[in-house]
Amino acid sequence: MRRALRLAIAAFFIAGVIAYAWVRVQKLKGTFGNSATPMLNAQLSGDPGAVRWLKGQLHVHSANSGDSKTAPEQVAKWYAQHGYDFIVFTDHNHITSLPPVDGMLALPGVEITQNLDTCEPPPPQGMQCLLHVNALFVDPSREVELKPLKSAAREDVYGRAIDAAKEMGGIAQVNHPNFHYGADAALLVKLAARGARLVEIANEAVDSNNEGDASHPSTEALWDAALDAGARLYGTATDDAHHYYDADEVRAKGETAFTGDRGFVMVHARKTPQDIREAIERGEFYASTGLVLSGAGHDGGYTVERGMLGRTTITGPEGRAWTQPRFSP
Repeated sequence: MRRALRLAIAAFFIAGVIAYAWVRVQKLKGTFGNSATPMLNAQLSGDPGAVRWLKGQLHVHSANSGDSKTAPEQVAKWYAQHGYDFIVFTDHNHITSLPPVDGMLALPGVEITQNLDTCEPPPPQGMQCLLHVNALFVDPSREVELKPLKSAAREDVYGRAIDAAKEMGGIAQVNHPNFHYGADAALLVKLAARGARLVEIANEAVDSNNEGDASHPSTEALWDAALDAGARLYGTATDDAHHYYDADEVRAKGETAFTGDRGFVMVHARKTPQDIREAIERGEFYASTGLVLSGAGHDGGYTVERGMLGRTTITGPEGRAWTQPRFSP
């Protein structure tokens, strides 16, 4: 529970500045497949309404990924049933989006999945070079061909994915930095300078190694170090889900189910694709693995829902106590 609260308030500080009070495997293809409809505000059915908190998912897989059996329409239906306002499809090297499903926006993205035989520095023993970047809110008409790698350096591998994300009009998110220990803090600083805007602090897939190990810091510690070094990166929580209505069937076979509604973002925006995208780019969101804030504002106050008991203090720049939460009954 304490970890969930840390994640819920984690995005309050970006490089020591309050941005707002909210803070598996497939060989790489040269080009991205496309089963997307354009990401247009016209995709929204009905009045988008006023600015409000919207629950969203920034890492979603469907059958278009090749390692999920659930059709995109069924994935969208599952998330709509779980109270989401929007999802961004991030199939492996395939752009997917749909018209709205039960009032929920289903927006185009792609996980640029680079699984290489070698990279520099090499991975720890028994691990691989699996270096992935999500391109979020892309324009499907601008799909690109990945450029040849300049080198096997991790910075160049990640960097070409970030470049591709920008060429497609998307926001680049560095995925699961502790998955096979793909990126350390120094590399995150370089990738932020290259144009990455988001990093997954809580990718809730079971193999993401968010807590690190004896030789590798946690993803939260990586993010802290990158921010201290001057990087401007917003932290996200995501599902990286592959199994939905079939999760029990997968478990019955003795296999691991990668399920959804475990990590998400809450975005302060009107319910249109453009407004959601712009709010994320401004940092007007927070990431959570369960807790929902019922109130947050520029004055530094926030309220935690769901009858939580306890007390915490957010420590800001130079060790100053910034605020304390108000717990709702």
